[in-house]
Order: sequence, then structure tokens, then C-alpha cells
Amino acid sequence: MTKTVVFAILLVLPHFSVGQNKSVRPDTLVNRLGNTFIADPKAAGLSIGVYHNGNSYYYNFGTTAKGRAQAPTENSLYETGSVTKTFVALVLAKAVVEKKVELNDDIRKYLDGDYPNLQYNQAPITLEQLANATAGLPDWLPATPDKLKNAPADSTAFFREQIYGAFTPKDFFAALHTVELDTVPGFKRRHSNAGAQLLGYILEKVYGTSMDKLIAKFILVPNKMNSTSFLASGAKSRSLTTGYGEKGTKAPYFNTAYLQYVGGLYSTTADLLKFIRLQLEHKDPAIILSQKESFNAGYYSACLNWLKYKHENGNHQLWTDGGTYGYTSYVVFYPEINSGIVLLANVSDDSMAGKLGDMAYQVFDYIQKNNGR
Repeated sequence: MTKTVVFAILLVLPHFSVGQNKSVRPDTLVNRLGNTFIADPKAAGLSIGVYHNGNSYYYNFGTTAKGRAQAPTENSLYETGSVTKTFVALVLAKAVVEKKVELNDDIRKYLDGDYPNLQYNQAPITLEQLANATAGLPDWLPATPDKLKNAPADSTAFFREQIYGAFTPKDFFAALHTVELDTVPGFKRRHSNAGAQLLGYILEKVYGTSMDKLIAKFILVPNKMNSTSFLASGAKSRSLTTGYGEKGTKAPYFNTAYLQYVGGLYSTTADLLKFIRLQLEHKDPAIILSQKESFNAGYYSACLNWLKYKHENGNHQLWTDGGTYGYTSYVVFYPEINSGIVLLANVSDDSMAGKLGDMAYQVFDYIQKNNGR
């Protein structure tokens, strides 16, 4: 059995480190949390980025691949999974601000052909409902085949890549005709990769270009997020970490073009802290719209693919997480204290998102207390 080499490296971007009270830096806490996380035999690597009041701090643990004595850095590439959906939703918000669409538009306005099935009791699905996961669409289209449902856990990822890798948009829209809604759209929230995929297709039609070009135009290029892209390849592959599944075995990359707008973005802690800074400090109306509550689920609310929670002291957190076959991601920011945290791990299992979320909250709690808020 190969023993994972453990690293704890702190890197600070100097141009983000001006005039900050050093007591707010959570170095000791983050190092303890990171080393505890990486001590799990299933773990491989973990990259954490913390943003606070103009400063970015980076912490990296473990290895980019098991058996390799190479620590990750703030420029190491991880799959981000459903974090991708917040990028697509921001393109939707841009389209609303530019008056190309309205959030309450019936989605059938943008579909070719007739879809009388995409309504329930005369209530149609809207663009907003695709972005806050209340449309009532299934998780996958076409539906998950029996071969995949009955596959051993360690084979599921490989089968999904094989099966969905053969699908095209034509297959998606053929399957969309077969959908039967079981409740009024907008009434309840449930995870739907199909809804996110459909939103991507609609926005491509609205703008007449591909989603990867739209995300680059509106988000990546203006914010110099040079390492973020779909289907990482070429020079970027040298920074790509290796992902591992729940049994600690190497997982296939989530590189199926058919599903890329569902969860196909690759990124780094450095780039995702830029995305957090954009959320916290930019006054773009599209940013504001994307963070606006659009569905109240009780103890939390949903925005345009961001979730929002109000703490007892009145401070809010907005977050999203993502999981692929071999990666887990967690991105959260706290507007009232101008802070945010990114956690990227190259391992995936059912407990991982909760672990990353718990670490993020502990860091948030530390910053909040030391920030005098």
C-alpha cells in the first residue's frame, strides 16, 4: 500500500496583502483542518483559498496524485462539478440585464417544436426555475439506464462516461418530449442536472454562440481567470490533479462534452477566489440579480444556482458545492464581512461535501470573531 506524502504549504499573493490586520489570517486553524483532512487514508490532495477584505491566502495539503511527491498549489486544476452551474446562471443574469430574456419567460419560447408536457395545470416552466432547481425536471436526460443503476459502485463513473458520452443534444431534446411533470413548477426544489443542461442550451440559442464562449466573454476574460475552462487539455493538463472515488481508486475525468454545462468546468483556488471577489465587490446588476433570493425553502433560500442562509447574527452566506467522479468542491462567501472560502479536493464520496462545508464554516467563524463583527 502506498503511503500518501503530506504537505502543508502557505502561499500569499503579495498584491492582495496590503494593510490587513494579521490577526484575521486563519493560518493555524486552516493548517489544523487541512492536516486532519489529509490524514484520512482515502484523501489525496486539498487546496484551500481564503479571501478577506482584499487579501487572498492559499493553503495546500497532500498530493496531486497518490504515490507522487508533488503538493498541489493555488494553480492546480480540479474539477468543480456543480459549481459550473453558478457560471451558467450568471450568463442568464447577464441576458436578463441586457433585456434578451426575462426570468419569468416560459422556456418553450426558446425551444424548437411543441412541448405541451412542460407545464402542470397550465403553469409552465420558467427560466428562473431552471436556475433555482424548481422546474420539476428529472436529474438526468435521457434517463439513467438500468445498466448504470445496477452497476457496482466502483464502475458507475466509467459506465456513465461511456453511456452519456455517446449522447448528443438531439438525444436530450427527444428525451425532453417524454418528461411528465408531477407538480407545479416553482413549488419545490430538487436537484436537476437536466434543468441546468437545458438552461445552457437555451442561452446558447439566445446569444447564438456556445456557452464556453459566453462564460469566457462575461466572466473569465474580464476577471483574468486564465486557468478556468471546460475539458482541460494541452498545457493546462500539466497542472491537472488526479481524482479518486469513494474507495480510493482512480476515477475517470468528467470530460463528456454532452454534460459539460452541468459540471464540466476545471478551475483552481486562485481563479475561484477571483470569482468570489467578483461576487463580493462588483456592482454589476447581473451579479446582484444572481444573488437575489428566488425561492424560499424554509431554513435556506435559493438564488440563481447559489444557495443562501441567514445566520443568527444576521450575516448571510451564499454557497454552492460540486462533486464529480473523483473531485469535491465547495465555494462560499459572506457579504457582510467581505470574505469567502474555496475548498477543492481530488477525492469524492457521499460525506465529502459535508466535510468541506464544515471546514469552511469554522474558518468563517474565526474570521467573523476576529473581524469584530
